[in-house]
Amino acid sequence: MDLGKLSKGERIATVSAVALFVLMFFDWFGAKTITTSSLLFLIQAFEPDRSAWEALDYIPFVLVVAIGVTLTVAGLRLTPGAQLSARTNAVAGALGALSTLLILYRIVNPPIFAVEPSFTVEGTVLPPTFLSLAAAAGIALGSFLAMREEMASSSASGTIHPAPPSAAPSSSH
Repeated sequence: MDLGKLSKGERIATVSAVALFVLMFFDWFGAKTITTSSLLFLIQAFEPDRSAWEALDYIPFVLVVAIGVTLTVAGLRLTPGAQLSARTNAVAGALGALSTLLILYRIVNPPIFAVEPSFTVEGTVLPPTFLSLAAAAGIALGSFLAMREEMASSSASGTIHPAPPSAAPSSSH
């Protein structure tokens, strides 16, 4: 397998995708109990930290799709005879950007794990969440860079096909 076939952007996106997948198994959120009762000693139970898989509802599925598309683009690029357009990197970049925004949302607004009449268990952001944000941003940045590189190499080799001429508007008097 010749990784030299991947563009610089595709290498960035691929490494970021692998890093994000691994980081999804780390603890992203701790748990903080906030009590409104005088029974503090009974309520201060230990809550385990939670990974992305455990703490987030649908976001892990979006992240996995972004990771899968990014790795598929890299795999296809390494396949002899496969023809990829800049659009494939654009799809991976858009999914990477969406993943970045979803992780950023959960950093700003951490999940609430439990709400009871006398206490609430809130999530607290742990360092792997910030590393995951960087990895998701790496998918987006790398994919968009790869798209730009692909378009530049296509225009340099003259393989860009011009758009068909649009029909001139007809004016009826």
